[in-house]
Amino acid sequence: MSILAKLKPLPVEEISKDDVLYRGLEIKMQQLGHLTPFRESLNWNEEIASYELGSHELIEKLKKTAAKNDGVPLFYAKLLKKTIYQNLILHPNNQGFYLPFRFEEPFTIEIKGKKIWIGSSIRLSEELAWLELTMKNENDNDLVEVWKTLQEICRESFEHMTPIQLQSA
Repeated sequence: MSILAKLKPLPVEEISKDDVLYRGLEIKMQQLGHLTPFRESLNWNEEIASYELGSHELIEKLKKTAAKNDGVPLFYAKLLKKTIYQNLILHPNNQGFYLPFRFEEPFTIEIKGKKIWIGSSIRLSEELAWLELTMKNENDNDLVEVWKTLQEICRESFEHMTPIQLQSA
């Protein structure tokens, strides 16, 4: 199963208090201090690009590599949230969104009984940069390509102020 990453506007029907996703994110962005940029700077109109990240197994391998780099087993990092790689490890990375705003930890919002993951593409980019030395010594070329592709997606996300939407294909 492959994972697609699309740089495109959030799937809101209408930018208003009536749209459940918009309203939930608006409240959370206000709590995080990003309400005005969320409303005014975020790309609400134009789709930028689409990338195939690779398999779910490769994403999990990247998470294991990050956890190992942090000195903890992956299950421990996920269970206790004891890792510097919060956005890479805790976000499932096969669903949900990354927004081009800085916040340390990913969070969830619930919409119609479904949990939606939200991460920071700026923070994810930093976490990926911390893996650079590890990736330079990595022999798995597919893993290195996933790492590079994620870096490019994050760069484009904050360059165009566009969310990243992840989905399994």
